[in-house]
Amino acid sequence: MFDDKSIQEIRNGNEQLLTGVYRTYRDEFIRWANRHYQCQEEIAKDIYQVSIVIFYENIMSGKLTELKSSVKTYLFAIGKNKILEQHVALKKQEKVQENFIYEPIEHIPAEDREEIFLGLEKALGELGEPCKTLLELYYYKNYSIDQIAGALGYKGNDSAKTQKYKCLNRLKKILAEQNFSLNKN
Repeated sequence: MFDDKSIQEIRNGNEQLLTGVYRTYRDEFIRWANRHYQCQEEIAKDIYQVSIVIFYENIMSGKLTELKSSVKTYLFAIGKNKILEQHVALKKQEKVQENFIYEPIEHIPAEDREEIFLGLEKALGELGEPCKTLLELYYYKNYSIDQIAGALGYKGNDSAKTQKYKCLNRLKKILAEQNFSLNKN
C-alpha cells in the first residue's frame, strides 16, 4: 500500500518504489484512457509516462507531501488533465487549419518568393527529422495524415496529427527566432 511514508521514501531516493507504482497502474491507465477518451495505446503510454514524471517531480519539489486520495486516483487525474490538454491542442490545430487562408504563390511578388523559399528551407533544415519529412510530405507532396502515418511508421492518425502539431510549433518558433515574415510590406 502506498502511503505518506512512501512519498518520503521516494523523496529519499527509493527508485524501486517509484518503479513499482509505474508498473502497477500502467496497463490499467492505458485501457482506461482508451475506453474513456479514445486515446490510442502509444499516446496513452506517453501520457502515462508524463504523469509519472509529474508525480515524481511533485514529490521531489515538496508539492506533494501527503495523498488525499489513492496514488491511482492521483496519477489518473494527472493523466486525464494531460489527455484533455492534448485534445484541446488538436482541436485548436484543426480550427487553425480550417480557417487558414492559403495565399497562392503567384500573388506574392516574384522578388519576395525567393526570399520566402530560402527562409522556409533554412528553417526546415534547422527543424531536423522526423519533422522536416513530415511537413514536406503534408505540405509539399499533399500526403494525407493516413498516408503520413503509414509512411513514417506512426501507430495511427492521432499520433501523426500530434507529431505534425508539435513540428509546426517548432517550425513557427524557428521562424520567429529568424524574424521571418510572409508580409514583406
